[in-house]
Amino acid sequence: MNVKAAFFDIDNTLYNWKKREFVASGIEAIKALKKQGVKVFLCSARPYHSQVEFGTFDLGIKWDGYISSSGAIAVVGRKYVLKILMEEKDVRKLCSYAHKNSLTMEVVTPKSRFLIAPGNEYLERYHADYADAVPPIRKYSHGQCTGTLLFAPDNHDEELKKLLPHLCFYRFHDYGLDIMPSQHLKGEGIAYILKEIGVSKEETISFGDDFQDISMRDSSFFVAMGNGRDEVKQAADYVTDPIGEDGLANALYKLGVLR
Repeated sequence: MNVKAAFFDIDNTLYNWKKREFVASGIEAIKALKKQGVKVFLCSARPYHSQVEFGTFDLGIKWDGYISSSGAIAVVGRKYVLKILMEEKDVRKLCSYAHKNSLTMEVVTPKSRFLIAPGNEYLERYHADYADAVPPIRKYSHGQCTGTLLFAPDNHDEELKKLLPHLCFYRFHDYGLDIMPSQHLKGEGIAYILKEIGVSKEETISFGDDFQDISMRDSSFFVAMGNGRDEVKQAADYVTDPIGEDGLANALYKLGVLR
């Protein structure tokens, strides 16, 4: 394959959650791609601040850009090529709902994130699974917001959908509900980056494992990790070995991307 740009999910693609570590073979393979002149990008559901706190910019890889919040933000170098934002009035309504129900919520901006209230048992249970850094607490009054993450059980979902029916809701955890102005698609973020750098879909490869990664196939040759969900593997152009068996590096060599 003649690849000029490559996109990588983080959780269970670059980072092995069973062993709680970045997979060395995958990191070295990406470094080798860079030496071949391939542009490399992070492509994660994590907000930018979470990617930073998680250490993905401390791996010795000079990333050419990133996609964050599952496609709400796409950046090449330091230039934003896509930024999907929520209306300030909707963010304020969500904050009011959270305060009224003694909940906390994470407000995500293009560069940062913060909680609007102190943590509770729902936040603790969420972070027990994701081991993410806990953001600072501050009040939201106005400002750019790509979306919010409400820490609450699913008995709140229907009421919120009635309150703000024009928003998009995605429950990915027992105590984590993503709320967005529209469905965020990683594939859309990839398309904007490819237009910016002048690379075609046929010259692009991407890697992922979960539902939010499926749209990557729309803008690239999509490789599913062997540890991925069945639905993701069925949608993929190629299924590689699991992350614990050097799946990312193996695919790059078997497909002839790395020479």
